[in-house]
Amino acid sequence: MAGDIVLLTGATGFIGFRTLVLLLEAGYAVRTAVRTAADFDRIKSIKSVAAYTSKLEFVVVADITLPGAYDEAVKGVDYVVHMASPFASSEVQNADDHETAYIQPAVNGTIGMLDSASKVPSIERVVITGSILSIKSFGAADGSTIIDEGHRSAKIKGPYANWAAAYAASKVRAFDATKQWCKEHNPSFNVINILPVFVLGRDETLTDASALLKGSNNVLLSPLLGNPAAGVYPGIPVHVDDVAELHVRSLDRSVPGNQDYIACSHSLQGVEWAQSFDIVKKHFPKECEAGIFKLNTTERPQTTKLLVDASKAENTFGITFKSFEEQVLSIVGQYVELLGRK
Repeated sequence: MAGDIVLLTGATGFIGFRTLVLLLEAGYAVRTAVRTAADFDRIKSIKSVAAYTSKLEFVVVADITLPGAYDEAVKGVDYVVHMASPFASSEVQNADDHETAYIQPAVNGTIGMLDSASKVPSIERVVITGSILSIKSFGAADGSTIIDEGHRSAKIKGPYANWAAAYAASKVRAFDATKQWCKEHNPSFNVINILPVFVLGRDETLTDASALLKGSNNVLLSPLLGNPAAGVYPGIPVHVDDVAELHVRSLDRSVPGNQDYIACSHSLQGVEWAQSFDIVKKHFPKECEAGIFKLNTTERPQTTKLLVDASKAENTFGITFKSFEEQVLSIVGQYVELLGRK
């Protein structure tokens, strides 16, 4: 409900910042948990947040893995949106100890948040950002099995070959630990898990075009710039605006709690990543002509089939997910802007 206080973690990240903006626009007061005060200063100065500083405060939580790390942060809040989790920064990508870099922050940070929230009677709901990787390993796609919220086939056995495998395992471990914690503690609040797929779109926290070549945006953008695709990925993207919107709408008391919701556009259809070339050629002809986008000299990315059913989220939240074309225009449009061409 507008006017209530939301504790938000991960607000400095791609999805987290967009969620912060939508929470503020919806009328919530937001307390952001950040690692340093400098992190808060950076995000509060961004244009889409600057107008809402009277409804925005911060608390420093330097190490989310410590017991009781969130005890002070949760005091007096009505809702928690927990999005903090290590992803693909150079700091964790290059770490030798995957357990310390990925697994412990994801699991201990989530369980620590639940422990802290259980001490505060005012908290009605905790919304946690998971991933499609929480329930399904991409490497096991067969193109015929329908993946919905009840699916469970994610693999978590270590050791992990690389940071991506460790990241995937962290999402499974945190998701499973959340389910087990709720079963054992039967908290007064309820929990919602949002499970996004490949999240694409504008990242307002970035000011340099090259910085857009990271995370899931890189899967889309890199081939357009002439780089061979790093792999063959399922055609299951979703716009960052839609993922953020699901987190905000999850705070509505009319939305059933203790549920999981997949965030994925083009439910049960998917897209072909190669379609991005045609979309860019249509909407950015001058940039193609100038050689910014190398569509005629780069092999188009391939797509593997994965059937994801997002109808539960569509029906529960009354949302129509944005199209692949809108996703492409969002990130490519920002890239062009940051190059100073628009």
